[in-house]
Amino acid sequence: MGLLLDLGYVAAGLLASPWLLFKLLSDRRFRHRLGERLGGLPVSGEGGPVVWFHAASVGEVNLVKPLLARLKASRPSFRFLVTTNTMAGRENAEKAGMSTSYYPLDLSPCVGRALRRVRPAAVVLIELEVWPNFARACARRGVPVAVVNGRMTERSFRRYRRFRGLFGGAFRSLAAAGAQSEESAARLRELGAPVVVTGNLKYDAAIGFDPAGEERAWRELLGFGDAPVLVAGSTHEPEERILAETYRQLRRSHPTLRLVVAPRHLERADEAKKAVESAGVPCYKRTQLTAPPPSDGVVLLDTVGELSRVYAAASAVFIGGTFCARGGQNMLEPAALGKPIVSGPDLANFREIAGTLVDAGGMRVFDNPVEMGAALGQLLKDPERARAAGERARKAVDAGRGAIEATLRLLEKDVLKGT
Repeated sequence: MGLLLDLGYVAAGLLASPWLLFKLLSDRRFRHRLGERLGGLPVSGEGGPVVWFHAASVGEVNLVKPLLARLKASRPSFRFLVTTNTMAGRENAEKAGMSTSYYPLDLSPCVGRALRRVRPAAVVLIELEVWPNFARACARRGVPVAVVNGRMTERSFRRYRRFRGLFGGAFRSLAAAGAQSEESAARLRELGAPVVVTGNLKYDAAIGFDPAGEERAWRELLGFGDAPVLVAGSTHEPEERILAETYRQLRRSHPTLRLVVAPRHLERADEAKKAVESAGVPCYKRTQLTAPPPSDGVVLLDTVGELSRVYAAASAVFIGGTFCARGGQNMLEPAALGKPIVSGPDLANFREIAGTLVDAGGMRVFDNPVEMGAALGQLLKDPERARAAGERARKAVDAGRGAIEATLRLLEKDVLKGT
């Protein structure tokens, strides 16, 4: 099966070779430490057992942080490696002081080389990321593999079920799997995974700083003072223009309003800036600011790891990926900070969390930007109403905490017990 899978990967690579070559030449993310993707991960060297965490990108790395903090305290002799798929995820891990690398391609030679160099005692996959060659190679070496914070949408489930011959063995080989919900657990169970419901780590990982201090710092840095601030987090095209037009309309009745836009992908920073300016609104990149920008300008957050802290300065928050068929982005960070939240209708990737916040009265979902703008105007007009909505969001997050304890118990019982 491994040989057939490798041949399939190679065939797909050959078909996509013109596009891959173009990307290698034009996009430095595809060239960055390419050797690691071919299996050249850091050599483990001498020391205690290595636990390998795989976190696809920035959001998943944020979930690793509290787990690592707890494991380092309980198992001080252990060493930890965090791999990612994206450059932004890697940068986030490096900023947190983690030993980090890129995850190898799921080709048998790449996987084998990576495992020989790292020699992990256990592997922990965040949310899913179950690759068949990697899972098979770990099983042959007796390396336990666990999925934590597992989430499987109906769309993903149909895809995995269609290719059950390729993925079935990978799921059955897992030592343990902790799912966010019973819905995801049922899908993982049908694919053969030994799964239990541990809850959603995003509730536990929502805040790791002093909110009041961050609010003061960001308001001073960006020159906001006491003005109301709308933060648009993790936006995609065409949401930057939508938010800029909404901002322009809202400033007619709320002239001191400020807007911060944070594109989901930093490589879109220039595109996002042009989209804001196309709506007739000045836009200033955070990385190019040497002084607070003019009060009518939009701040474009083109940095890694700062969005969650900027949320602390928000009067209200828009969640990106919801007016563009992207399935939404994580709304728990602003909710945990007690911020009222608005979004568009596409929340496929965060349906359960969004439902919890909507039911609690801390989040509102709108079918179109006009309705959303009117609702934001009401929140700006009535700060006490906004504060109450934010408090309901915060309480909903507090009620959902506890997944980290269940996840650590799962790892200690089924993955780390022999190390």
